[in-house]
Amino acid sequence: MKPGIKVLAAISAAAAVVGLVGCTASDNGDGADSGSGEEVTLRWTTYSQERLEFYEKAAAEFNKEFPNIKVVPETLVEGDYYQALPLSFRSRNAPDIFVYTSPSAGEYFELADVLGNEWAQPLDKSVLPDDFASRFPGTSDLAEPTYSRDGEIYTIPRPPSTGALGYGYMYFNKDVLDAAGLADSIPETWDEFTEACEAIAETGAKCLSVPTQGPEEIGRLLTVFMGVNMKGYRPLGPSIAEGDYSQILDPDYVDALEYLRSLYADGHVVPGSYDKVAGRQAVATGDAAFYFDGGWMSSVFPESFEFENFGVALPPGKDGVGAENYEGLIGQGPPMPETFISAQSEHPKEATQFLEWMTRPDGWYAKEFSKNGFDALPWIDPEKVSGLVPESNPAHDLFALSPKVHVLAPQASLKCPDLAQSKALTNVENIRPQWVNGTIVQYLLNGGDWEAIAEPIVAEQNKVLEDTLDAEAKSGLDVSTECFAEPDWDGLTPFEND
Repeated sequence: MKPGIKVLAAISAAAAVVGLVGCTASDNGDGADSGSGEEVTLRWTTYSQERLEFYEKAAAEFNKEFPNIKVVPETLVEGDYYQALPLSFRSRNAPDIFVYTSPSAGEYFELADVLGNEWAQPLDKSVLPDDFASRFPGTSDLAEPTYSRDGEIYTIPRPPSTGALGYGYMYFNKDVLDAAGLADSIPETWDEFTEACEAIAETGAKCLSVPTQGPEEIGRLLTVFMGVNMKGYRPLGPSIAEGDYSQILDPDYVDALEYLRSLYADGHVVPGSYDKVAGRQAVATGDAAFYFDGGWMSSVFPESFEFENFGVALPPGKDGVGAENYEGLIGQGPPMPETFISAQSEHPKEATQFLEWMTRPDGWYAKEFSKNGFDALPWIDPEKVSGLVPESNPAHDLFALSPKVHVLAPQASLKCPDLAQSKALTNVENIRPQWVNGTIVQYLLNGGDWEAIAEPIVAEQNKVLEDTLDAEAKSGLDVSTECFAEPDWDGLTPFEND
């Protein structure tokens, strides 16, 4: 029988957002006393449906230590989540704790967004240990303005989306490759990938599954494929090379995009517009061979699709894999803001206590999260993570692959902190939301002259970017296109963000 999707709790986008939340820390040197106060129920929302069972176990474990705190984990499909979250705040039905990972101005501006929306309140320092902020390496002790504001901590960070278990990998169905005679021939170059697609087509399966329902979904493929096939690819915002929106006209970008288009033109991609669930299911059921995404798929496939006969490899480069062949590596940055306490919560102290419990470096949550191979949490030593993930878990192999595909990259928000107050990237996005991704999807599906399609987009985006930055600089903000540009970076060696 072909594997299907394991049913997890889901809620309509029109429904009020609900989710996992916990609270309270014990008098054990880690935080404040757990106490025996009134019963408190906290809600924590997230879109990681494949982790719902784990969250429920975490809630039960937390409740053993803090019996007066009830944690109710619930999740939504990612697209529904981001529709429902604003509605929950407008209807005064917001959760106590929520995650937010889609800032309009790009990564590392999450806090600016939630404060601008008046959605968040700070953690309650009275129940935090004095060294709490030092738990998170790479954040400069949860420094302002990324994680804190006016001396108050507002967020718990998550791993960067391109961390060791983040974007960067090519997954494949072993049965499909075996049927095509490719069991020992994982493609490493574009030519080899095309040849593999032709062999797979002979079996009746498709070569590649690419979610495009919702233009942002194409980012899964682009982050992985473009990240190794051009120097300094930046998934969101201005180009690292130029500091403007010219990236989509970079010769290597155009070359790579035209190659992807050739796969569509030759019928090697699962047809139609579908979301990530359907895209992943196509691989799990053997209807497609390859899927580009993040390391979380090592747990998503077996847990959400009951599919275990998969493999993982480095994405193909034009001339081969690894730093010696790739044009660039996929850029990493510091941990990113993710989890916030709602401004509408009546229990910020208890919510803070839950976040303190969750982020204990040697605590239950860190160890069990790692054992499941979900990701490398930013409050646990990466070397410990690789030791905790069982060798039988496919995620274990990713720690050896990651250095071959990831590199520390420039971060504009760290170079120019005043960007947290800038509206430049938001104004560009507001010209037409998901303009570039939506246009790429249409190009891949229908073809055309990419450079002719992209030139007017670049021109309009650059005009709005430059006009906004110029006006903001005149008002006193230290911002310019130079904030985004590092033209001398080779895209292959680690960049030290000061």
